[in-house]
Amino acid sequence: MSKSHILSKNMNKSLWKQRNFMLLWSGQLVSWIGTEVSGIALPLVVLALTGSSAQAGAVAAIRGLVYVCWAIPAGVLIDRWNRKIVMVIANLGSGLAMGSIALALAFHSLSVIQLYIISAIEGSFFVFANLGRFASFPKVVSKEQFPAASAQSGTADHIALLVGPPLGGLLYQAAGGFIAFFVDSLSYFINAFSIFFINIPLGTKTPTERKAVHHEIKEAIVWFWHQPLLRFLNLLTAGRIILSAGLYLLIIVLAKEHHASSLFIGAIFAIGAGGGILGSFISAKIHSRFGMKQLLLGVLLLSFLIFSLYAIAINNFLLAGITALFYAADPLYNVTISSYSVKIVPDEMRGRVASLTRLIDLGANSFGFFITGDLLQYLGSRWTIGVFALMLLLLFIATEKNRNLAATKM
Repeated sequence: MSKSHILSKNMNKSLWKQRNFMLLWSGQLVSWIGTEVSGIALPLVVLALTGSSAQAGAVAAIRGLVYVCWAIPAGVLIDRWNRKIVMVIANLGSGLAMGSIALALAFHSLSVIQLYIISAIEGSFFVFANLGRFASFPKVVSKEQFPAASAQSGTADHIALLVGPPLGGLLYQAAGGFIAFFVDSLSYFINAFSIFFINIPLGTKTPTERKAVHHEIKEAIVWFWHQPLLRFLNLLTAGRIILSAGLYLLIIVLAKEHHASSLFIGAIFAIGAGGGILGSFISAKIHSRFGMKQLLLGVLLLSFLIFSLYAIAINNFLLAGITALFYAADPLYNVTISSYSVKIVPDEMRGRVASLTRLIDLGANSFGFFITGDLLQYLGSRWTIGVFALMLLLLFIATEKNRNLAATKM
């Protein structure tokens, strides 16, 4: 049975009843919960080994550094190879890497050097798995259902954020780092198992003659450069990522200023994740009723207004409510951007284009951590809120002035 026949047959089916989508989505959900679990344990293990917060940050940053090194060549290879096989092997590799940390902890033989090396290995596998999933996602649903599928993917993000950190903290406190890394390792194996049973081809139609790698990279760069709206949307997303990367730290600082306990700080993020889940459920319906420019302007204005409320969050309950509202607006933005990207990017270069856009996003993510820390250190929380609120307002104005958006239909 051909992919087009399967997709046309599934168009009227709920996404929850579509086998291949659910295999990709559920594996992703389990894996992300595992990542959140080990994400709590990793800095605690590094601190126990070294007592250095700088070392903890450096180990955590390895994945981002590896992504920068691998992103563009991995994008080329994702467009050349069988994406399903790549994702299965990459998840198995990540699972073995995380399992080796659990094993070393069990035998009390883990060193910080091992953590650097294993994090780099796991990060390399992650690049291929992440780009492979991104490139394969449009293959398992029809274009008509992609906005709803993208919203449901966002739900997985927030469920992982809701479940993973408290579970990781509980496991670490109850049984130490071994069990947390074992759970993450197991989650990768479950994801690989789930992807293995997808029964439609996820790869591109192989051209009769392949170009040299550097020519294929150049082809993707030239194509991307001649897409002014896609470039603008990528920069717009990078601006939002700068803010969202540092939001975690900003919320912790604000909560501490109101004398919140560690437990309540965790509850603030859980409530925020709940807002994100609610936003994911309604974003697909809202997306179908408005044009692209209307959606982006609405989300950006709403984000600006909600974020500005942090300046008057006089207690931790208000802080939790504002965080839930802010997270609730994110899925609609993500659905709008990803739907346009799927529509405009040719499948045969989806991996390469994704590697280019994600390089920009990753740079914005790192810059967001850096600038937030400096703003909080030297200007304080109120000025930090003001700077980021101004940035959101400027993004809104830039979107309003963009001429390419006015002529674009979803």
